[in-house]
Amino acid sequence: MKVGLVNAIGLNSADAMLEMELGILLQAEGIEVVPIIQSEIGSAMIVNRGFSYKVADMTIEEDASEALSDIDIVLFVKEATPNAPHGQPKMARRINQKIVDNLVKYSKRNAVIIYISSISAWGGKLADRYQQDLLVREKRFVEKRLQKKYSIWNRKYKNQKRAYILRVGHVMGRMQKQTNELEKMLEKEEEVYIDAKGDLESNVVHIMTVVRAILMCQNEEIKPGRYTVVNSPQWSWKDVMEYYSPEGTKVKFYGAGGVEKKSIKDKMMSKIWKMAETQKQRLVPLLTYMAEERNIQVVNKHLRGESKGEMNNLKDKVGIQLDIFSYNPAPGKIPEIDLEELLPKYEKIISEKK
Repeated sequence: MKVGLVNAIGLNSADAMLEMELGILLQAEGIEVVPIIQSEIGSAMIVNRGFSYKVADMTIEEDASEALSDIDIVLFVKEATPNAPHGQPKMARRINQKIVDNLVKYSKRNAVIIYISSISAWGGKLADRYQQDLLVREKRFVEKRLQKKYSIWNRKYKNQKRAYILRVGHVMGRMQKQTNELEKMLEKEEEVYIDAKGDLESNVVHIMTVVRAILMCQNEEIKPGRYTVVNSPQWSWKDVMEYYSPEGTKVKFYGAGGVEKKSIKDKMMSKIWKMAETQKQRLVPLLTYMAEERNIQVVNKHLRGESKGEMNNLKDKVGIQLDIFSYNPAPGKIPEIDLEELLPKYEKIISEKK
């Protein structure tokens, strides 16, 4: 069994570690994994991870034909995007159309083609911010193009190709950036405030769940089609924080419907203004640190003067805010996958690769 990993952006993209970790875990299942890259740039990372690779521009028919000739599972892990590095929506659209068409046309007669899409493709059903998002539109285009082309190709040439669209949630794994960022924030503090409703279902998906979903596609455990892939049963934000918090860290939840109705920032500010009114003390500016990536806000409260003692209990507490805390649970879930059974296996594989 051989899996070909196709990435339209290249290994310098933020999705490279998703591709690498998927490759490592699929390889541990006894499957040969072959990244298909556009150039030799970045190949050292592939070689260091123990993969052989192919160099091919998947928009060119001759390259696609040669690269896919012995591939059983085609895993399209990242489409061209309407922003950097492709720059223009029309250019990204042309690239994605050519890649999808070539994946269908030149894959083996009984190949399994899997597009790793995202829950963001649910658009407004997930969050208002995705109503008019260009990247969301591009993901939907790739999904529809793949479904259409593979259906036509099978009817016309009596092939037995199968196509799947996996709308994956927020992927967590030891090699994933957002996991590492979250763990760093949680490990630094004894008490952390999360600006979210603790019992709200998250859209987090452990990478082992994604691997299992890919194997379900290959083994025909599910019919060709579109599926949402999140942890199943779906983890709440309380489950997520408890899993990634070091022993001894206390996690408290704020936000609408949570332990407290007010957000972290609102709660802190109300305390400050109350003190100002009752004690008539002059408060120095509040230091607020806004992280640059992933809409994470890390808020440290430091006060000087006579008010310092009364605010001491808030001084070193950290508040974590993510825009994904407010997302609706994604619909259309894949049949339940027993993640608890997979986690010990995952930790063993990753520890051996370090």
